[in-house]
Amino acid sequence: MTITAAGLVVIGLTGGGANDPQGASLAALIAVEGAIFAIGAALVTVSTHRHVLPRAEGLLLGAAAGALFGVSDVAIKWLTQAAPGPLLGLVSPWTLTAMIAGVIAFYASARSLQIGKAVEVIALTSVAANLSAIFGGIVVFHEPIGSGPLEIGARLLAFCFVIAGAALMPGPTRTTPGAV
Repeated sequence: MTITAAGLVVIGLTGGGANDPQGASLAALIAVEGAIFAIGAALVTVSTHRHVLPRAEGLLLGAAAGALFGVSDVAIKWLTQAAPGPLLGLVSPWTLTAMIAGVIAFYASARSLQIGKAVEVIALTSVAANLSAIFGGIVVFHEPIGSGPLEIGARLLAFCFVIAGAALMPGPTRTTPGAV
């Protein structure tokens, strides 16, 4: 927990100011959303093949769900920063994109948890969702990673600390019946 906390402190202290929503790129949004949606759909398709083992199927569906949750997240962020305002922005193809990606992600996630090991599936779903949302933030919304080489390096190292800390956390332990 200390490693994770240290990483989060560095990320929090080196966080920059707000991004410029007017600088967001529609072309980048289309490219990022299309690519990540295609990856998620491909993972769902691959998971349906008969030669895929149930454990692998669960992991594939978990990764697909995460990618599609990320598609939905980026589309929703675009809608909240839409030029006519968030309410009028609902009349947009990105509303449909967010809904379709969210529904497919929901079902893929539910199925992945039914057939895969929960901890592995949840971890992979979370990583895929965060990676696609971070990628979308950087490419579409021009969110900064840092303002200089030292800050960028520190933030990347801090992200590695957070991931390492999470990987090192012990799993749940079970007590034997009758033990106090």
